[in-house]
Amino acid sequence: MHSVNALLLLAGIAGAAMLPPTRVVERAATCTPVAGGSGSIDDVPAIQSAIAACPSGTIVIPPSSTYYINSVFSFKGCAGCTLQVEGLLKVASDTDYWNGKDAIFDMSGITGATVYSSTGAGVIDGNGQDAWDRFATDSSYDRPTLFWINGSKNVVVQNLRFKNAPNVFHSARGDSSNIRYLDINLSATSKSANLPKNTDGWDIGPASYVTIAGAKVTNDDDCVAFKPGANYVTVTDITCIGSHGLSVGSLGSKAGATDTVQNIYVKGATMTNSTKAAGIKLYPGGSAHGTAVVRNVTWENVVVDNSEYAFQIQSCYGEDASYCASSPSTAQLSDIYVKGISGTTASKYSPTTMNINCPAGGSCGVTLSGVTVKPPSGSAKVLCANTPSSLGVTCSSGASG
Repeated sequence: MHSVNALLLLAGIAGAAMLPPTRVVERAATCTPVAGGSGSIDDVPAIQSAIAACPSGTIVIPPSSTYYINSVFSFKGCAGCTLQVEGLLKVASDTDYWNGKDAIFDMSGITGATVYSSTGAGVIDGNGQDAWDRFATDSSYDRPTLFWINGSKNVVVQNLRFKNAPNVFHSARGDSSNIRYLDINLSATSKSANLPKNTDGWDIGPASYVTIAGAKVTNDDDCVAFKPGANYVTVTDITCIGSHGLSVGSLGSKAGATDTVQNIYVKGATMTNSTKAAGIKLYPGGSAHGTAVVRNVTWENVVVDNSEYAFQIQSCYGEDASYCASSPSTAQLSDIYVKGISGTTASKYSPTTMNINCPAGGSCGVTLSGVTVKPPSGSAKVLCANTPSSLGVTCSSGASG
C-alpha cells in the first residue's frame, strides 16, 4: 500500500512539473492572481489565468493592491464567476494602444457574472486624463468604453467606484438581459482645461431588464442614456452631478431606421448642475435620418438643483431650425409621464424651467403632473411646441431644439 501511495505521489509531482507556470494562487474555488508590481507589467494575463482556473469561482483583487490593466480585459471563460475587487484596477494611459478599441473591460457572451466589492473600497480607474487631452485636439481619436456588457445575461456589478473613464463608463448592449448595477459611484474629473467629454454614466441598449439602483455620478455627459433597444430599464435612487441628464436618446439618427425605447421607469433622482434633469432627444426626419418610437417612459420624484432645464424634449437634435422646419421629426411618443418634479433651475434660461419641443410630424403623448420646480426668481415659464392640450402645465410658445 505504501509503495502504491508513493508511486501516486511521484506521478502527481511529475504531472505538476509538466504544467505551465502560472501567476495564480488557487485555494478551493478562490483564485488570487499575483500582481506584477509595476505599471510596466500587464496584469491582465494573470487575471485571465485566474478566470480560467476558477471559471465559476471567485477571483480576488486583495485590499491595498494595484493591478495594471495594460490591455483589453476579457471575461472570456467566466461561467458564473465572481470578480471581487477590494484593491485597485488601474488602466494604462497608452492612448495609441486604446485608439479604436471597443472597451477596456469586455464582458461579451457571458452567462452569469458578478463584479463587486464587499467593503466598497474597490476602485476601477480608467485613467482617462490623457485620452481627454488628446481628444480635445483630435476629435477623431476613438476612445474605448470603460466597462461594457455585450450579449451577456445575469450579470451583477455592485458596490464599486469607477473613476475617470476615457469615454463612456458603462454600456449594456448587444441584447444583454438581466443586468443589475447596484450602489455604484462614477466620477470623471479633469486636472486640465480639457473637459471629460462623452463620459456617459450608462448607455443602455439594446438591452432589457436592466436595473440601476443607488448610484452617484459626476461626469460631463448623460448620466443615464436610454439608447435604441432599451426595454424594461429601471433607475432608482440616483444622484447626477454635472451631467446632461437622464436622457432617452438620441434616437432617429440613421436613415431609414426606426429606433425604439420602451418601458423605462426612473424614480428618485437628484439632478445637480445638469444641462437638463430629464428629457428626450430626437433627430428630425428627412432622407438623412430615420424615426423613433418612445413609449411607456416615466420619470417620478425628480429633484432639480441648479440644472438648466427640468425637462426637455428636443425634436431637432443635430440639425438647425431651417432643416427641421422642412423635415420635421416623425417620432411617435406615447405614455410619457413626468410625475413630481421639484427644486430650482439654474439662471441660464430663467424664468424658463422646461423646453418641450414635440415632433411636428409625429405624436406627443406626454403628461406632466406634480410640477413644482421654480426658477431662481420670478414665475416659472414652460416653452412648448406641438404639445397636447392635456400636457398638464401652462404653456408659452417658443420651444426649440
